[in-house]
Amino acid sequence: MSVYSEHAGVTLWGNEALTKNLTSKCQENTTFEIVASDSLSDKLSAMDISASLKGSFLAGLINVNGSATYLNDTKISKHQARVTLKYSRTTKFEQLSMDHLGIRNVTYHDVFDKGTATHVVTGILYGANAFFVFDHEASHTESTEDIEGNLQAVIKKSVSVEGEAALKLEAKEKEHVDKFNCKFYGDFAIERNPVSYEDAMRIYSSLPSLLGENGWKAAPVRVWLYPLRKLNSKAAELVQEISENLVVRAEGILQYMLEVDMQCHDLMKELSAQKFPPIKKKISEFRNQCQQFRTTFQKQLLNILPLIRSGQSAEEALADILTMIDQSPFAERYIEEHLQRQHYEIKVLNECLKDMSEIDVLPSAEELQVQVRFSNRNQYVVCCNFNSLHEEDPYLTDLKHRLQINPVLSAGGVYENKKVSQWFQDEDISMIAMDYLRTFQELAQVNRASGKTKFLISSVLDKNHPGVSIYLYEGGSLLSKTFEPPVKPGLPRIVSKSHDSIELNLNPADFGKKFIEGYIIAYRQPGEESWSSYETEDKDLKVTIKRLKPNTKYQFQYCVVSKAGVSVVSDVTKEERTLPTSPPERIQGMPGPTSIILNWKEPSIRGVGVTVTEYKIEWKQDSQFGSHVWSESRTGKKVEKLIIENLIINTSYTIRVSAICGDHGVSAPSSEINISTLEHRSLDIKEILLKSSRLLTRNNPSVYQLKKKSCNEGYRKYILGKEKTGMETKVILLVGATGSGKTTLINGMANYILGVNWEDDFRFKLVHEVTNRSQAHSQTSEVTAYVIHHETGHRIPYSLTLIDTPGFGDTRGIEQDKKLTQDIEAFFKSDKAIDRIDAVCFVVQSSLGRLTHTQKYVFNSVFSIFGKDIKDNIMVLINFCDGGKPPVLEAIQSAEIGCPNDQHGDPAHYKFNNSALFANNQTSSIGFDKMFWDMGATSLGTFFSALSKMETKSLKLTKEVLQERKQLENNVQALQRQINAGLTKLEELRKTQSVLQQNKVLMEANKDFQIEVEITVPEKEDTKGNFITNCQQCHFTCHDDCAYGNDQDKIKCCCMSDGYCTVCPGKCVWSVHFNQKYKWKYVTKKEKKTYGKLKAKYEKAAGEALSAESILQKVKEEYYEVREAIRELIDYSSKSLKRLREIALKPNPLTTPEYIDLMIQSEEQEAQPGFLNRIKSLGEVRKRAEIMEKIEKGEELLPEEVESQSLYATAIQYAKRKGKALKNTVLSFVSNKK
Repeated sequence: MSVYSEHAGVTLWGNEALTKNLTSKCQENTTFEIVASDSLSDKLSAMDISASLKGSFLAGLINVNGSATYLNDTKISKHQARVTLKYSRTTKFEQLSMDHLGIRNVTYHDVFDKGTATHVVTGILYGANAFFVFDHEASHTESTEDIEGNLQAVIKKSVSVEGEAALKLEAKEKEHVDKFNCKFYGDFAIERNPVSYEDAMRIYSSLPSLLGENGWKAAPVRVWLYPLRKLNSKAAELVQEISENLVVRAEGILQYMLEVDMQCHDLMKELSAQKFPPIKKKISEFRNQCQQFRTTFQKQLLNILPLIRSGQSAEEALADILTMIDQSPFAERYIEEHLQRQHYEIKVLNECLKDMSEIDVLPSAEELQVQVRFSNRNQYVVCCNFNSLHEEDPYLTDLKHRLQINPVLSAGGVYENKKVSQWFQDEDISMIAMDYLRTFQELAQVNRASGKTKFLISSVLDKNHPGVSIYLYEGGSLLSKTFEPPVKPGLPRIVSKSHDSIELNLNPADFGKKFIEGYIIAYRQPGEESWSSYETEDKDLKVTIKRLKPNTKYQFQYCVVSKAGVSVVSDVTKEERTLPTSPPERIQGMPGPTSIILNWKEPSIRGVGVTVTEYKIEWKQDSQFGSHVWSESRTGKKVEKLIIENLIINTSYTIRVSAICGDHGVSAPSSEINISTLEHRSLDIKEILLKSSRLLTRNNPSVYQLKKKSCNEGYRKYILGKEKTGMETKVILLVGATGSGKTTLINGMANYILGVNWEDDFRFKLVHEVTNRSQAHSQTSEVTAYVIHHETGHRIPYSLTLIDTPGFGDTRGIEQDKKLTQDIEAFFKSDKAIDRIDAVCFVVQSSLGRLTHTQKYVFNSVFSIFGKDIKDNIMVLINFCDGGKPPVLEAIQSAEIGCPNDQHGDPAHYKFNNSALFANNQTSSIGFDKMFWDMGATSLGTFFSALSKMETKSLKLTKEVLQERKQLENNVQALQRQINAGLTKLEELRKTQSVLQQNKVLMEANKDFQIEVEITVPEKEDTKGNFITNCQQCHFTCHDDCAYGNDQDKIKCCCMSDGYCTVCPGKCVWSVHFNQKYKWKYVTKKEKKTYGKLKAKYEKAAGEALSAESILQKVKEEYYEVREAIRELIDYSSKSLKRLREIALKPNPLTTPEYIDLMIQSEEQEAQPGFLNRIKSLGEVRKRAEIMEKIEKGEELLPEEVESQSLYATAIQYAKRKGKALKNTVLSFVSNKK
């Protein structure tokens, strides 16, 4: 039976009868139970409440107290972890005997007449219940199930049936339970409610004692009822009981409303609900509506349940109510749909705000206007606006409308939920919103720190742009409500590359493209930490990054620039290498009818470690009928020229050239040039030149002298033809011994170049000198340059400069060779000198089967002029060949002359026999002459072809060799003179010292006496033809043959360094050196001196009286000055010798005494005319060679003195630091200390 209506104070029997017929027995029992669920059903079950009583409780028909108040404590949040510990104890059971229940025993019969009660209590079980409710608010990352499970395990471990609780927990367990708070609901009187788990366990342990002795404080926990109808038919009775199914359905509705309330509570705590007032308002409104519905439903239950139980209303009435609720907007399925939408919207908004915590979210449109208006007017404001949060939810409107009438008994019919898609449910709108949100977040993240732009979030209603959009403000004014921040762009594409630039094709995303203002491109070399950047001035997608290093890898990334800031940087590209070199330059072409002769300059810029190995030439026809495909040819090696052949007459061609650099790749093509082939073959160049040439001899063939233009550029120079702009010029230097045939070979080259054939009845002479000299003397008097400018019809595709030199080794001896070296140096140093060379051609005679020492000298003398970088550009031209292998090749190899070798291991050479050059070509016996002519033409063709592929070399190192040799020669000449002076001074010192020692008594007595000594005095020697540089302070010839005749140019003399002479003893300033017609030489003479004059000289210089010992020291100081000057010259000479070993192709043969001795011996054996003079010259050269040999070996050039060298060295170093004026004082001091 349900006690749904208690009638307290009403009884059937008197107290005496009750006491007499009441039986009581002990019923001690204690249990504990852990309740994990917080649902109404589980709570009612834990209270052991029947279905009928459950309905009364749900309808509010009964009030609860004591432990039953636990039923009203429900969770407020889904994140609330809850575990309930139930404690239950019974003490005794009392009941009335069956005999007492008879109608005859009833004392108060009016109870039946009133009809209010239906049952009477006949049994009571006494005891007490207690509920400990443990709660913990879990975080979003924690699992409530895990938390509850852990607490249940601890409780089970801690409590027992006997009512004892273990308070000792492990550290981890204590840490877990300390997170819970506790509430107590019970039938026990406790002093204070527990707060913590520890408090709860203490109270739990004390519960058995709280019921008092024998449980006298126990309360009724269960009653047994007996129907009054069985005692008297007039008593009221329960007509019908409510079906448990209907009670469960009602309980389900109320339970679900409790869960809805919990969900609303949780939603209102979400970040987006806190940040966006419209969201919180909607949740709050929905929660209130659900609470209102719950209250109304409970009232309806309160009215209908008694009517059904009393029979006044059928049970179907309750069923109808439940059905109408299920068909109303408050049906669980509609509420669930709404909650799912609300959850999803909250989730979306939370996700949006998750990474934007540092951006202010404005609560209203008014606040947005304030922020925009009072921002810095030079700044931009970018606001991400959620436009649809203020829009009304139709479902909430329906709930509101239903609550205005009776939500339970509404006759409105079945509710149909309107399918309205919210902004976050619309696929198109949500995709656009996600784009806006992502780009806004990226824009803010990248640009917030710059201070240029302010970023905000708002929720202003904007029905024209549902979902999300971005507002852009400038200076307080709204520029756009649909601003699209440019997003992270795609990888740039490499369009083209050069040696110092890379062109990129940028790839911005479509979103935000219309708001692009420009781009910032960053680049770096792999491995570098910092980036260089370049900002464009427009929106052009093609960007060229310049000023890069050639043959260098780079990486690129870029970002998009808008008014509001820059986008996220793109991904980094793969490493991209610039081209190895700049393009070839100055492409020039000389057209013929079917060919074009091309030449160009090598790339001016090359990457580190890059070498040009060959060139690629491409060409194509320009006509509309011609091929658009590029034809290609390669040079095969590094040579800056090529002949394109087999072309079409009178046709325009486009041509370009690229440099190939081996594994490093290919350069960019050069600028394209357009050249047209000629319409027809013009008159041969040889025929044109023949008309302007001067006849020398009329014969078969006749010989003509070519008409050349003479040009004075500081050296002798002849020019044939007109210079063509851009035409390549090759430069060759011809050197060789006297009589080797250089002049005739040059004429042969000229005839070959001009296209003269054997059958022609004329020959040309480019060189025609009438010298009246014998073959023992060189026919060429001075260094001469012949320039043959290229013309159409030439057999070579370039201009040619031939530098002819007088022959080495003629009968005038080494002085003539020395002059020749000086002439070559002067030629290279002239103002308009040639600064590069393609080949050094050494002309030799074929018949030299063995080289004499003099001939070896000629070879080595020539090679010693040049720097080491010319080694691979040396070509041997062999004259007077007969078709066989020239014997001179073995002679060159055995003499170890440093020439490059050909593929056969022989010195690279070309054979000629110029005897056929001017031979009669009309006689019947021309076989050999024709053969030699053909051999020469073939060799010249091969020679000029090889020359075209030679790498041009600078003459910088060669000029340095010549300068160093000149400096060394001057230093050694000065050394000779100063060594002689030093030796004389040493002898003077010895003689003076001896005489002074012999006359020491007279010196101490201050008496005079004579001293006879040898002294060195300067004398003038007249000279002719040369510029002689003399020092007027030292009376010393510093340079025998100076290149500068003007005294104002003496600072340029090779003897000068930093404005001071490096040769004269005083190292005087350049301005006291002059050109004079004599040179100083030093001779030794005997002179008698008196001691008195000697003493007066030194005392005058010292400014004080000197002792005999001091005077002796003054003599020593003069010697030391000469010695120190010699040491400085030795130092200069040593540096020159060392530098020459580093840079010269060959050492000077005249620096080795043994080699000169062999030359002298050879001269004596051959006894050729003038050999005595040559031997005398060689003897002078040998003295200088001895000096240089000693310098290289580090030997002393003067005899050592008796004095301590360490003291001498200390004195000299100190003197150098203090200056020349102090040197004598220091030396004197050291000598006195000895």
